[in-house]
Amino acid sequence: MKVRVGKWLRTLASSPVTRAAGGPANRAIRRRRGLAAGVPPTLLPTGVPPTAPRWSGATRTAFRFGFVYAGVYCLTTPQIYLALRGGGMGRLQEAADTWAKRWTVRPARAWMATRVLNRELGDNRFDGGDDPYTWAGQLCWLAGAAAVTPVWSVLDRHRTDYATLDKWFRLAVRFCLAGQMFSYGAAKAVPLQFQLPPSKLVQPLGDLSPMSLLWAQTGFSKPYQILLGCAEITGGLLLIVPRTAALGALLSAVEMTQVVILNMTFDVPVKAHSLNLLLLSLLLLAPETARLAGALVTDRALPSAARRDLFRSRAANRAAAALQIGAGLWLLRAQLRNDWEFWRTYGGGQEKPELYGIWEVEDFSADGEQHPPLTTDGRRWRRLVVDSANAVTIQRMDDSLDACMAVIDMAAGSIALTRMADPTWQATLTFRRPAADRLTVEAKADGSDLRLHLRRRALDTVPLVSRGFHWVQDTSYLR
Repeated sequence: MKVRVGKWLRTLASSPVTRAAGGPANRAIRRRRGLAAGVPPTLLPTGVPPTAPRWSGATRTAFRFGFVYAGVYCLTTPQIYLALRGGGMGRLQEAADTWAKRWTVRPARAWMATRVLNRELGDNRFDGGDDPYTWAGQLCWLAGAAAVTPVWSVLDRHRTDYATLDKWFRLAVRFCLAGQMFSYGAAKAVPLQFQLPPSKLVQPLGDLSPMSLLWAQTGFSKPYQILLGCAEITGGLLLIVPRTAALGALLSAVEMTQVVILNMTFDVPVKAHSLNLLLLSLLLLAPETARLAGALVTDRALPSAARRDLFRSRAANRAAAALQIGAGLWLLRAQLRNDWEFWRTYGGGQEKPELYGIWEVEDFSADGEQHPPLTTDGRRWRRLVVDSANAVTIQRMDDSLDACMAVIDMAAGSIALTRMADPTWQATLTFRRPAADRLTVEAKADGSDLRLHLRRRALDTVPLVSRGFHWVQDTSYLR
C-alpha cells in the first residue's frame, strides 16, 4: 500500500499542472521527506505517522536506570500495591503483607544493613517507615539498578530509542503515583490522618515530639487538612487523564516537595517513601522540563507537547483513555469509602462517649493514704482524659501521659484500661457519677487500691478550642 501511494504521489507530482501549481502532492512529498531534515512532526498531514526521534546515549542510559529503579520500587512497596487494590484493611492488608514478603530479599538487606548502615536488621519493621529494613531495601534497589543499567546498555546498544516501552512504563508509573495521591489525599479530605484529641490539650508544648506537634497543628484546623487532601486528590485525578498527565505530575511534584520538607523538618518517619514519590513525579515530568522551562523563562509561546498515544488507532486511544479514567475513579471511590468507614468507626466521626473530655483529679488516695498535688509525686494522677470510646489517657503529676486502650461500660460503671506502651499493665476502674461534671473512681492499679474524686473541665475554657476565628481584631492574641 505504501509503494502504491508513493508511486501515485510521484506520478501526480510529475504532471505539469502540479509542478506549476505547487499542488498538494508536491507538498505531501516535501513533508514526508522533511522528516529527515528535522521538520517538526506537528507540520505533518493527518494520517502520516511521525518517525520517532533518535534518543541520545545519555537519555537511553537514564531511561534504563529509571525504568529498573522505579519499576522495582513500585513492585516492592506494600503501600503502592495496597492503594492499587483499592486500599482498606482486613483481607486487602493481608494481601499487601503477603505481596511484600515476596520481595523481602532479606539476605541482601541484612548485608546492606550491617555492612553499609552499621545496623542490625531486626524482626520488627514499620511498613513505609524509615527503619533499617526500609533503608537497606533502598540501597539494594539502587545497587541493582546501577548494576543492571550497564549490562542492559551493552546488550541493547544498537537500539536508538525506547519510545514504545516508555509509553507503557509511564502509564504504570502514573497509576502507581495516582494511587498514592488518592490514598494520602483521601486520608486528609475525610479527615482522618491528623487528629487533636483532648489529651493533646493538656500536654505541655515542650513535651510534644516534632511529629506530634505537626499532627496537632494540622489536626486543629480541619478546613486546612481537607484542602490539603483535595489538592492531593486533584493531582491524582489529573494523572489518570492522559491529556492532563503532565499537569498532574507537576502538581504532584509541588505537593510532594512540601511533604518531603515537612517530613524532614518534623522528623516524620516516611522520608524514604515521600522522597521516592517525589522522584516518580519528576520522572513523569522529565520529558516536559525543557518545554516548560523555555516557556517560563522566555516570552515565547508554550510549544505543543509531543503526543504519546498508546495505539495508532484514534478509537483505540479513546477507549484506553476511558479505561484509565474509569480505573482511576474506581481507585478514588474505593479509597474514600474505606477512609470514610474508618473515620466513622474509629476516627473523629465516631460517637463520643458520655465521659468524653478532661477530668481533673481533685482528691487522690492510694491504700488509704492521701496524696497532695505535688509535682514530685510519681504515684498521683493529675488528670484522666477520655479521648474516645476506646482510648483513655492518664496524666501524671509530672505531666507525662500514659495512653491506654479502654473499654467503657456505662451501665456497669466500669472502665477497663490496658497501657499501649506496656500491655502487661492493666487496671479496672469502677465509677459513680453523682453529677454530670463529677466522678468518684475506685481502682486497683500499680499494686495499690486507688480512690479518686474528679471534676470535668469544660473544653470551652481551653483557649485553643474557644478562641475561634475573628475577621476584626483589636490586637494580636498571643498567650
